[in-house]
Amino acid sequence: MDGFDEGVEFSLEWEELPEPAASARARYEDCLEHHLDCPHAPHCREPYEALVGEYRMVLDGHQLGVCREAMRRTGMSHPADEPEFPDWPFATTAEWYAAPQPVRDAHKAADLAARAHRVPGMAGIPEFKVRESGPWSVGAQEVGEALARYAAAPAAVRAELEAGPLWPLWLDWLRETARRGGFRVD
Repeated sequence: MDGFDEGVEFSLEWEELPEPAASARARYEDCLEHHLDCPHAPHCREPYEALVGEYRMVLDGHQLGVCREAMRRTGMSHPADEPEFPDWPFATTAEWYAAPQPVRDAHKAADLAARAHRVPGMAGIPEFKVRESGPWSVGAQEVGEALARYAAAPAAVRAELEAGPLWPLWLDWLRETARRGGFRVD
């Protein structure tokens, strides 16, 4: 199995959250974008964290490594190089907050495109999206392709993987996120 750091936690969260979790995440992200420190009481992160728990899976580095190895064995993932993220064009965080909204919007769009990068001609999930903390966005199409490849994997391999406690949970997570726009990795 590839290297891992058991001390690192990976937070995986549905891309499309139901209400009221979706509004709480939007408010939290909006507050992060517009304020150096959240001026609200309670802090915008508190309701977001309280509401998103059932739509999140947290794995340590070893657990995600186990899932990554099983995905590799069944053709659900593929090796790929990480995309280039846009350069940060601001000298300070305060400069970011002072920048005109169209400039910030353009940077955010380029950043989101890098997070959601798909490798042309490849099916399934690029391994870099489940190898290290993101932010990454694993789209519903990538998840669907990965699940289709798993269904086509040899029955003996599937049975072996499904005998362990973690893999069935991972498969259930993937199946649910395929219906929820995919998932984020942070």
